[in-house]
Amino acid sequence: MELSVLELSKRLGVTPITIERWLRQGNLPVSSKGTHCRFNKKDLENWASKRNISLDFSENKNLSSPEKEHPLLSAAIQDGGVYYDIKGDNVHQVLKNSIDKFTVIPQDFKDDLFDRLARREAALSTGIGKGIAIPHPREQLHYLTSPVICVSFLDHPVDYNALDQKQVFVLFFILCPDLKLHLHLLSALSFCLKDFQFIQFLEQKPAAGLLIKKIEFLQQRNTI
Repeated sequence: MELSVLELSKRLGVTPITIERWLRQGNLPVSSKGTHCRFNKKDLENWASKRNISLDFSENKNLSSPEKEHPLLSAAIQDGGVYYDIKGDNVHQVLKNSIDKFTVIPQDFKDDLFDRLARREAALSTGIGKGIAIPHPREQLHYLTSPVICVSFLDHPVDYNALDQKQVFVLFFILCPDLKLHLHLLSALSFCLKDFQFIQFLEQKPAAGLLIKKIEFLQQRNTI
């Protein structure tokens, strides 16, 4: 089977530069062949399995995911994890230090995710106001098997170029394999963040279990 670097990057949801870096580092079981790469399907499947990532090499692969049931916001946060005392004095530092702690992202993919999020922030800040930011990449991460939201409570607030100029104390990273799932979770999260009492609750940096229970309560009351 032959795929170009660009085609493989699209299937994984990483940049071509990342694929090329992996090739140089010998981290992919492939051999170069002109402008294309020759893949051993079994080796690639083993590579993906060890990293707990999704990878489909069907000849007629449709890169848009099939219809899936909308995930619950609480489930996405539980799967992504809640992290505390993230250090950093600027946007790049808190992004990188957060990603370093994320257990749901394979180690080989963390630099690529940081690059994507940093470019997104350079184009337009994801600081939405009220001390909250919602980092997310422009393109979806097809290697993920399910959508997740990773929550990072910062060690201290940082300037995030937010709309209201208020420093950010918590980041909700929305990481999805599919755009529809991303939009659904963004809508559900945005609904919660309109609740002033929920914002006050976040300012207390609640334990992960309490945060998930609070969101479950809002889900049940408002069917989000």
